[in-house]
Amino acid sequence: MGHKKYYGYKPKHEHYSVILYETGTKVGDIIDFVYEDGCCGMNHYYWGSETDYEYNRHGEVEHNYIWDEENTKKLMLRTGTKNGKGLVKAIYDRFHHHKDSADFYIWQWCEQKGIEYDFRAWF
Repeated sequence: MGHKKYYGYKPKHEHYSVILYETGTKVGDIIDFVYEDGCCGMNHYYWGSETDYEYNRHGEVEHNYIWDEENTKKLMLRTGTKNGKGLVKAIYDRFHHHKDSADFYIWQWCEQKGIEYDFRAWF
């Protein structure tokens, strides 16, 4: 008996991302929002020696916010979007004007709306 091939539906790999803020200098930070295969996340990276002393008193150099599939659907519901591309655009349109504190306003908004996320800080 030979090997039977499966010709069923294979979901398309989705990846959308947007940069909410970027300094573009030797010392600074960048905030991006990413949607990938039903889940989304936000990253805030710091770089440069002065950053550790000036902006991050605790030496934190990377913050990650991760929403699971259920909470990503809640984000879509609250932003009025139906897919990942629309969600990334809606987050950008709503929060990019906050510049280097966009991540603060996003997680504050999520807490007000009851949308849970996982937070990680890297040193």
